[in-house]
Amino acid sequence: MKKRRQMLAGLLGLAGFSKAAEAAREDNGALRARVIFVQQDNVLSFPPTGDGVRVGTVTGAISGTSITNFQFLPVPPPEFRADDLCAISDVDGDQILFRAQVVGRFLEPFGEPSRPSGIVFGLGGPFSGTYEVIRATGKYGYLVGRKFPCKGLGSNPAKGNLLGTVYVEVYSDQFGNRPI
Repeated sequence: MKKRRQMLAGLLGLAGFSKAAEAAREDNGALRARVIFVQQDNVLSFPPTGDGVRVGTVTGAISGTSITNFQFLPVPPPEFRADDLCAISDVDGDQILFRAQVVGRFLEPFGEPSRPSGIVFGLGGPFSGTYEVIRATGKYGYLVGRKFPCKGLGSNPAKGNLLGTVYVEVYSDQFGNRPI
């Protein structure tokens, strides 16, 4: 029954029948949104000012390369907040610029402290927020103004004074009649 509700909600949402899709939501009110793209970046720069650069790739309904200028905002730990600009370019030369606003929490260093070099995970944590399209070209032009929920994880190694990686999933529960 649960699968049927999810399928019905998804189909109605894709068809643009948002009210009918609401009725097909699971009993707890959650509509399972689908991942429209996954972003996987390497951190290239992370100065003490909290502004830095990540580069990587995105795969999914939108695929291509990503460049993110990130800015951490001052808040008391263990919470963190960031206000980022993320540009994605695809193989057709079409581009999207997102404003990504996220809130997360830092995790404790993780590993096996009784072993030499046993701490593996140094700094990072899970986050969630939104990706808002603020500029777009070509086939993505119709997305300007849309906000998409996201969740992700940033992680940095404890060893070697190295920078880390960021993994983000961006979701949408409806696309209208146009491809995303």
